[in-house]
Amino acid sequence: MVMGGMVLETNMNEIVTQIDAQNKLEKSEAGLAGAPARAVSAVKNMNLPEIPRNINIGDISIKVPNLPSFK
Repeated sequence: MVMGGMVLETNMNEIVTQIDAQNKLEKSEAGLAGAPARAVSAVKNMNLPEIPRNINIGDISIKVPNLPSFK
């Protein structure tokens, strides 16, 4: 393998092993691209009777702004 005019690797088995590892990593990360859409679908499917306006967690109080309807 040559990059920028420098020989980085000459062992074909090592090159193929690294390419296979990179392809496997790319395939495993492909599922992450759909995560935001799945999160929105999960929120839509929660079927809340109304959107909570205040969220209290221990000493933390969060005011939720008025949001448009999810449906």
